[in-house]
Amino acid sequence: MSRLRVAVVGVGHLGQHHARIASSSEATELVAVVDPAAERGNEIAEKFKTRWVPQLADILPGVDAVQIAAPTGLHHVIGLEALKAGKHLLMEKPLAANLAEGEALLAVLAIARMANPKLVACVGHLERFNPAVVALRAANFKPKFIEAIRVSPFPMRSLEVDVVMDVMIHDLDLLMALVQRPVVDVEAVGVPVLTKYPDLVNARLKFEGGAFATVTASRVARKKERTLRAFGNQEYASLDFAAQRLEILRLKMGENGPEVIPETVDIKEGEPLKLEIEAFYQACQGQGQDYVSWAEGLEAMRVADLVQKAVDVSLAMMLEG
Repeated sequence: MSRLRVAVVGVGHLGQHHARIASSSEATELVAVVDPAAERGNEIAEKFKTRWVPQLADILPGVDAVQIAAPTGLHHVIGLEALKAGKHLLMEKPLAANLAEGEALLAVLAIARMANPKLVACVGHLERFNPAVVALRAANFKPKFIEAIRVSPFPMRSLEVDVVMDVMIHDLDLLMALVQRPVVDVEAVGVPVLTKYPDLVNARLKFEGGAFATVTASRVARKKERTLRAFGNQEYASLDFAAQRLEILRLKMGENGPEVIPETVDIKEGEPLKLEIEAFYQACQGQGQDYVSWAEGLEAMRVADLVQKAVDVSLAMMLEG
């Protein structure tokens, strides 16, 4: 099978890792990295033995697939360019800067698939590929209540969006994948701290069927914490994303009565980003569909939009008070 010809658009903090993985994969040829900054572009191109071009149009006819790791505000315009050229696409999360742009991308994708039904379009929700998350989903855990916390120090990047689209979107996508029911109600509070957008948000979600979740996201914390706790029927799961550790505790009947039995799940560690990107390559070559689709990415954005609107309401009430 011929190698997939790939271009990586945006070689900043995350894009450089896209380039690293594309350059080292046996499935691909990294044709070029694309970035408007010549110094940075040439640095990454030299590091991974490819070439730099300032615009996607300079290389688009010569590639099969495009990985977009450019700033979120550019996702819409670059995505349209690649779609109209009929290229497979991996778009870093979130799918777009806002819901309207995300819906526009899906509409153009539908048109592009009329010409090529096998066109692959996925979103970079890499936590789906975290081995601890994979293990939790494989355990067929049925959550009734979930608490997700994702906080970190100020990143000095992704400042064109709020903490919901920048950080919380990871957990909103995971909640949808775990509960597998639509969100029917959202309450949220949030405050701007270091930017003009909310940098700290806490949301409470109610799902069809009665499950609940609380989600906290902050980019103004003193230290990193990325954890998820899920409570089901006589079972409880504790997941640490960074450590790739999952513990499940279950209530069982022992010789002397009920006992809570802890079980540390055996997990084979791996780099979630690499696992995600390799799954994209396989899908492009017709060897699987293990990826987060644009439809799923848009659904996470719909929930994020509900959270943002609830935060706007709470901020307005604060100002009135």
